[in-house]
Amino acid sequence: MAARLVRAARVVAMAVTLPLSGCVATDDSANGGEGKERATAAIEAAWAYQQAQLDHDWEAACEATTERLRRSWEMDTIAECVEVIAAPKPGDNSDTGVSTSEAVEVPAFGPHPAGIGVGTTVDSKRVAMVVQSALRLVPDERGTWLVDQAVRIVESGSADSKAVRAALERVTRMLAHAQRSWRTSSG
Repeated sequence: MAARLVRAARVVAMAVTLPLSGCVATDDSANGGEGKERATAAIEAAWAYQQAQLDHDWEAACEATTERLRRSWEMDTIAECVEVIAAPKPGDNSDTGVSTSEAVEVPAFGPHPAGIGVGTTVDSKRVAMVVQSALRLVPDERGTWLVDQAVRIVESGSADSKAVRAALERVTRMLAHAQRSWRTSSG
């Protein structure tokens, strides 16, 4: 029961933070030919993920994430993810919109494979707040783009491609450092 409450608290924090997040990133390396198609598909997937959260379509939001991301939230299945995040949350999102940036290729880093970084902006007129985020999207075995990493951009006043890459790497570095510290102290 305690583990379920911890998971629910994490998801509430995610559900409150992610729908109010966003960024703008550009990179010409993702444009042209096959790269442009990949970038367009990743951008559409990032938008759909954020919009599913705003619409409280928890099944679509959970299905739009990789198994790795769900497990980092301590949810092993899509059904468990839906069960935990379907709990009522405060807020009316009717005046909130989602926009996306251009795509930027992001290299593999830590446990995350190479993919496409996309900034999303969720802008709420009701609370007059815009928070910047970066999403790492990776294709699954069917070629469907899924969110593998979701990170708020906090260091930069500008949400360019450099900020998207830096935010995705920053959180991975922090987690790796915490894991090393934990292993050292418990060993």
